[in-house]
Amino acid sequence: MKQLVFYNQSAGKSAQIDSLRDSLSAHDTTWVELTRDVEIAHEIHEFLTTGGQTVIAAGGDGTVHAVVNGMMQIEHSKRPKMAIVPLGTANDFAGTLHIPDEIKDAVAVIHHGATTAIDVVRIRGEGLDRYYSNVAAGGNCVRVSEELTDEIKARWGALCYLRGAIGVLADMQSYRITADLDDQRIENLDTWAVLIANGKTNAGRIEVAPHASPSDGMFDVIIIRDGTVLDMVDIVAKNLTGQFLESEQVLFRKAKRIRLQSNPPMRFTLDGELIDEQPIEFEVIPGAIDTFVGPEFQG
Repeated sequence: MKQLVFYNQSAGKSAQIDSLRDSLSAHDTTWVELTRDVEIAHEIHEFLTTGGQTVIAAGGDGTVHAVVNGMMQIEHSKRPKMAIVPLGTANDFAGTLHIPDEIKDAVAVIHHGATTAIDVVRIRGEGLDRYYSNVAAGGNCVRVSEELTDEIKARWGALCYLRGAIGVLADMQSYRITADLDDQRIENLDTWAVLIANGKTNAGRIEVAPHASPSDGMFDVIIIRDGTVLDMVDIVAKNLTGQFLESEQVLFRKAKRIRLQSNPPMRFTLDGELIDEQPIEFEVIPGAIDTFVGPEFQG
């Protein structure tokens, strides 16, 4: 097997890169450290000309996000398989795919496991055309992400996202949205946040979309209505008890496409990537990338 590994030296578990090198040493493996100068699509094109078969994202959700965007620049019929070795702080999408956290077990999935055609989501707006695999989180979710420093991430690990929320809860901003989901319209709804989920968890394995499947050709839309501090407490409590979608403050739909307008404009993070342009349209690209999944993955 010929493998191309994109790795993030600053990922939460990057000290394990040497262990990963040992685990992959029996195979023909090319290593590319992700920096601002790396053109991922170009590296994949070059890899394919040598008979390459599998592209590995070794890092967290940000690394997976970068590799997915590079993969989507490759013609579908020529697109290689993708694998994930979770080395980040949260590893949300790897969790949805039931990829083991231990390096040797994640590598065993690559060499002995099965692949599934995984959906990705295309997001477009003025000057914006990107893809993501896990969750786009908009509204006050962005403000939480902006609270996170490298020090907080290092000290709190996956719990850093809850730590970052503390400074936002007392001053939640409201967004009035109009959304067209396939053939349904939601108009002039005051909200705190909108999540467009292809995977089940976000922000450190917090389950925000328990019914989401990255292989069903649809995404889950979770809209959190505006309310009071007590409403937010109720939402958090129901999330901790697995009843998140049952909250009266939460509106849940499945869709293949959504067009969204917001006042004020709603910014989003795409698997950790903060985008300043307001997204206009989200659309599922079904079965976009053949991806190695854990043995417990059921789609």
